[in-house]
Amino acid sequence: MRVRLYLSYTFAAACLFWIFHNVPFGDVLRSITRINGWLVAVAVLFDLAVYLCAAWEWQLLLQPLGRLPFWRTAQALFAGRFANDVLPVHAGYIIRIYLVSRWLKQSISAILPSLFLERFFDGSLLVLCIGGSLLFFPLPPKLVRTGEILGALILVGGIALAFITWRRARTPKPEKQPAWKVTRALSDFLQQITDGIRAVALPRLLLPAFALSVAKLLGQAAAFLLLLWSYGFSFPFWTSIIVFLVAYVGVSVPSTPAGAGVFQVFCVAGLRFFGIPKIEATSFALLSFVILTAPLAIAGFIAFAQTGLSLRHLRSLRMSSSSSFSSS
Repeated sequence: MRVRLYLSYTFAAACLFWIFHNVPFGDVLRSITRINGWLVAVAVLFDLAVYLCAAWEWQLLLQPLGRLPFWRTAQALFAGRFANDVLPVHAGYIIRIYLVSRWLKQSISAILPSLFLERFFDGSLLVLCIGGSLLFFPLPPKLVRTGEILGALILVGGIALAFITWRRARTPKPEKQPAWKVTRALSDFLQQITDGIRAVALPRLLLPAFALSVAKLLGQAAAFLLLLWSYGFSFPFWTSIIVFLVAYVGVSVPSTPAGAGVFQVFCVAGLRFFGIPKIEATSFALLSFVILTAPLAIAGFIAFAQTGLSLRHLRSLRMSSSSSFSSS
């Protein structure tokens, strides 16, 4: 884990060096001073509202496992966000799953299906937005390629979800248990996951959960567009949306802590695609990263501190996750 952490920090530093290379930092700071503070404040409110929608969505998907208060799901979500800000590859999901499994007194494998569906909704919407944008504007080739890869993954996931849901009404036949202990444990774990997906995949839960996922994406887009306007960019609407999608891909892919470096690379690439000078693109990338990260990091730190956990717990949680899966 320590090696991965160092590699992640090194990669983030390399990305930031590439972004700020040959860019006078004084010009970056002077460029930032021109922002509209009121629009920034509204953008922060939208960004916080996105996480409240995410907590509500997750609460709905967890209903088959028990009733968890909204403030508990919000606490787990913000605590996980804080872990994502200090550790690489979205390690905060481990915190989210662990906390909810403890509060609901459920196994980790029982919690995972709700998280799978949440990410499936988010990925599907991202692919639909990229595909829809192609109808109005030629997108950067790398974004199109990323959309194609995500689309293929979403298609496979959708087929698997439909198949698992279709099998709900079928009577399972007794199967011979595998001889090897590891194979048997993996088989049991996968069976628990599919059972959990069948329990969650109910129209009364999926439809409102998907609607909240749409609200999340709209809130994120609104926050980003407000930051573009606060900086003085006057792009056409679809141009602003495309820049948002490019930056959103950068934070959606598991990478560095808080997406540092990676977010800036994607954001600068999106702005440079539309002819924005590197100094202005770099300034905005730094500004938007701080504004969209700092308030959530503070809220996440408060939520994380109230759980009674420490970052030291993450290492033991990650090491024991595989054994927890097999023993669930």
